[in-house]
Amino acid sequence: MNGFVITKNMILILSPLILLQFSLAVYCGIKIFKEGVQNLNKWAWFFICLFVNVIGPVLFLLVGRKKEFK
Repeated sequence: MNGFVITKNMILILSPLILLQFSLAVYCGIKIFKEGVQNLNKWAWFFICLFVNVIGPVLFLLVGRKKEFK
């Protein structure tokens, strides 16, 4: 039976994407809880950023961030 096996090479190839996803989620999480959000509540944006891979944090940065008017 051939099962799905994660090899060392697969981890090395995917590590930049994993690091990018983790970094974006942490950055957006900090911005969400320090600066606030615009459209949804904070927890909804936080879970979108965590679970919708790279698209969630990018969507938050484009649409959900609280706009600052000076």
